[in-house]
Amino acid sequence: MNHSTSRRFNRPLSEVFALRATLRRAVRDFFDSRGFLEIETPCLVRTPGTEVYLNYFETAWESLGGDRERLYLRSSPELHMKQALAAGCHRIYQIGPCFRNRGELGSWHHPEFSMLEWYRCGTDYEAFMVETADLIRHCVQGMRKSGCDALRVPDTVPRFTVARAFQEFAGIDLVDMDHGLAGRARKAGVVSVREDDDFDTAFFKVLLEKVEPALARHTVAILCDYPASQAALAIVSDGVAKRFEFFIHGVELSNAFLELPGRAANEARIKESSIRRSAAGLSAVPEDPDFLDAMSVALPPCAGNALGIDRLLAVLAGDPGISGLIPFRQASVWRGHLP
Repeated sequence: MNHSTSRRFNRPLSEVFALRATLRRAVRDFFDSRGFLEIETPCLVRTPGTEVYLNYFETAWESLGGDRERLYLRSSPELHMKQALAAGCHRIYQIGPCFRNRGELGSWHHPEFSMLEWYRCGTDYEAFMVETADLIRHCVQGMRKSGCDALRVPDTVPRFTVARAFQEFAGIDLVDMDHGLAGRARKAGVVSVREDDDFDTAFFKVLLEKVEPALARHTVAILCDYPASQAALAIVSDGVAKRFEFFIHGVELSNAFLELPGRAANEARIKESSIRRSAAGLSAVPEDPDFLDAMSVALPPCAGNALGIDRLLAVLAGDPGISGLIPFRQASVWRGHLP
């Protein structure tokens, strides 16, 4: 990243608040002008998410009678926002806190972070990529008066399928769920991969060691068409997940899906995720019956995107991470663990 235009990393708290408020105004202006409705959904939830490898913050609600209900802090507002889609809100967005546990503390990570998530029905894969780039351009313009002018988004954003990226940047022909990926990655010089790594572990190590640094050669880039095993709740078509991630200077900024419709399909994916969590030694999380009931409603084609507000602000400001832009990050609870 070019930091020649970056501001002071140790900003006064008042400046941090002002920058964050300016970015939020730009985001709201973009979506409000396109007919989106801003909504709010719970942070305290029964089901925090469906991701295989995330760790969640767990707590409990206690009734006056002594009953206890296990609850979590959400990792994403996805499940409630999709219930809003099913209720007829077909263009929605939200800016709010999300939470991820165990190790989520570093230059680009914090246990509590701000997420922008938006959903649009009646769109397609290509149009949603264009809308994501348009949002970033709008935010660049909105932040320029604040001196956050460290980013230029080209008219055409380079796109790489995951298969192409593995071949071009790592010299690996990617085959989904190939148990030999670890061995082939080691032969290709991916030093972090161990011989006994399973497909998922080897896949993510190749991404981190080879693909993401190569994407950093482009100011912005889109990585799309993930292996079907990495679909989460995205549609799978022609053997690939219709999912894309938007990168700026090699930093993952957002994660978008063409959303999987139907109760049965979503329930099957969630059960598969639970099995994989168990195999990875992670605790099970309960299903959300309200979400599954909502997925019984026939929705038009729909896409959703989750974007890290803290990361977006950092790349706009030219900072080397989010540390100087999260209020109270230097509080005593985190101080001994910061990089």
